[in-house]
Amino acid sequence: MTGNQWHDRLDKLRSACDRALDTATSIGAFSIEILRHTLEIEGLTAGTVFQFNSPEPQILVEEGLKKLFREGMYILDMDHTSMLRESIQQQKVVDIDRRCVPEVGLLEHSGVIAAVPSQNAPFYVIELAATRNFSREEFQHLREIVRLLATYIQQFLQEGTKQQEAPEDTGTFWERFDQFVLRLQRSLHLKETVAVAVNDGRSLIGCDRVSIALRHGSRAKVYGVSGQEDVAQRANLVQAMAVLTNEVIRGGQPVVYRGTIDGLAPQVEKPLAEYLAESRTRMVMLIPLREPEELIKDEPENTGRRQEKPRRVIGCLVVEQAAEARPRTNVVQRTELLTEHIETAIHNAQRYESIFLLPLWRFIGRTIGWFKGRRVWAALAIIAGIALVGAGLAYIPWEYRVEAKGLAMPVDQHEVFAPWDGDVVTVYVESGQRVEFGEKLVLLQSDELDAEKVRIVSEVNELKKTVLQRQAEARSADSRPADERIRIEFEAKKAEIELQGALDRLKVVEDRIANLLVTAPAPGVVATFQVKQLLQNRPVRRGELLMQVMDDNGEWRLELEVPEYRKGHIERAIANSGDEKLRVEYVLATAVEKSHEGHVTLISNRSNQSQEEGTIVEVHAAINKEDLGNRNIGADVTAKIHCGKKNLFYVLFGDVVEFVQRYFWL
Repeated sequence: MTGNQWHDRLDKLRSACDRALDTATSIGAFSIEILRHTLEIEGLTAGTVFQFNSPEPQILVEEGLKKLFREGMYILDMDHTSMLRESIQQQKVVDIDRRCVPEVGLLEHSGVIAAVPSQNAPFYVIELAATRNFSREEFQHLREIVRLLATYIQQFLQEGTKQQEAPEDTGTFWERFDQFVLRLQRSLHLKETVAVAVNDGRSLIGCDRVSIALRHGSRAKVYGVSGQEDVAQRANLVQAMAVLTNEVIRGGQPVVYRGTIDGLAPQVEKPLAEYLAESRTRMVMLIPLREPEELIKDEPENTGRRQEKPRRVIGCLVVEQAAEARPRTNVVQRTELLTEHIETAIHNAQRYESIFLLPLWRFIGRTIGWFKGRRVWAALAIIAGIALVGAGLAYIPWEYRVEAKGLAMPVDQHEVFAPWDGDVVTVYVESGQRVEFGEKLVLLQSDELDAEKVRIVSEVNELKKTVLQRQAEARSADSRPADERIRIEFEAKKAEIELQGALDRLKVVEDRIANLLVTAPAPGVVATFQVKQLLQNRPVRRGELLMQVMDDNGEWRLELEVPEYRKGHIERAIANSGDEKLRVEYVLATAVEKSHEGHVTLISNRSNQSQEEGTIVEVHAAINKEDLGNRNIGADVTAKIHCGKKNLFYVLFGDVVEFVQRYFWL
């Protein structure tokens, strides 16, 4: 058995023992369960757990023990008893090598014995045996298995003792559960409902973190993480969680990671591995959230059986433990208990918030309530209200603004590329360091260029010797025939040309070697994060991006992503404006309490793709760098581009109008 196969077997055995810890109700049931999984390992014949309640051991559970005896009847001899006592007294693993007792019908067998670590009676001993001989490596593997089983039995006994010493106050839990359900159903706002579900739910479940991701169009979006007021959607952890929960929502089946990926769907393995690399958690449960069943179902007109439709998955509940791969006590049961309540509350909140123009309808409802019992006045008020609203929507001018998201960036940006294939020897700068023009940034070393230089230098030396030789022959060729003098002069000239060519190639190579010392193309700051950790002692290819240098003391601009279907509003506004400048109002993500202004300077004539917005057009806007405070390069901004006056109806319902025009045009 190879090393990888052995580790796979141990991982499977650990997983089986973890499951038995969750389900077994007694030490006997737990012991027989783990013995059965252990005997699935090739080569093992029998397994036994002995219990010492008195001086003589008794068999607690056994599996396959009769196979070791000729008549199939087990008899415990004195030598065997002494080995069991030795294992308890010395707390070590005892090897059984080719043991045979013909008097009692015991066949020749080999195996190992290990005591469960304990200070108090009763004591437990585990024995694994097989009717064959083991090699030294196989004995080492058996010792590792029996120690693992002893550790799990000790853990089962300790957890049972803790539960007896400190029984859970179920009354307190159900009081907290009732309060949780009341808070969960108190609000119909989705954000508040998710906040209660993740924060109060984490406390009830007893895990380290609870998160909720919901369907957001064709992908998943993380709406809540316990302990956080707002979710940073651009964070690597949140993005990895969104990708993972999206696959779980698509599959519609629960996913539980407990230290091994055995049995998981292939489409979940890669996003789960990426998420675990970011979160460093040991146990993750991902439970799909589904729409609740209808309380009153429409009866079919025919007498045939009504086909039940599967409940649609609306999101995913993520339960995590940071330090333990096995779920803590009651974590699985309490998660299942809370899931249905969370599903119902979130579904109700989503249905409530999906009502079109909800604030307006609430106002109308309160107003109509006042008119109950006043029919004439109610009719007049409704007619007058409709007329006023229609006139206001048609004739009141309002500023139409196109919303966009983007980054605040310096105008002067320079990307530094590798001039040749090589290895990074020295990085002279740190992230955020200010540099001047020509200052050293990175030193590369190219074995290829060094070897080429050595070869050309050798060639130059040989050609110099050849030139001197040909020139000497030409000077002494006056007395020779004319055709021979011409040949000698030709050879001399040819040697000089070859020498000059070699010198030119040598200069090219020397220039390339000199360019391996990369310098700053302009003054600015190094904008690449952790540049030394990124580049130091690593190979790079020619043309590969090494770092970025940006001048944060120069002019700044907004680099905005505008949805493509809104580009026409901006172009028409520019054509109608006298100075061809559109005002831009923006706020920084780090200081949303104050807005600033700029103006549009450039609109791209090419569309690009954005992961969040779909097809977009890049728009640049000039801004005052003094408005940026600490001038954080790449700061997130939300901007609104002023596109002139339109009637109030279009300002409010322009998205609906454009949607109809795009998809239902004739």
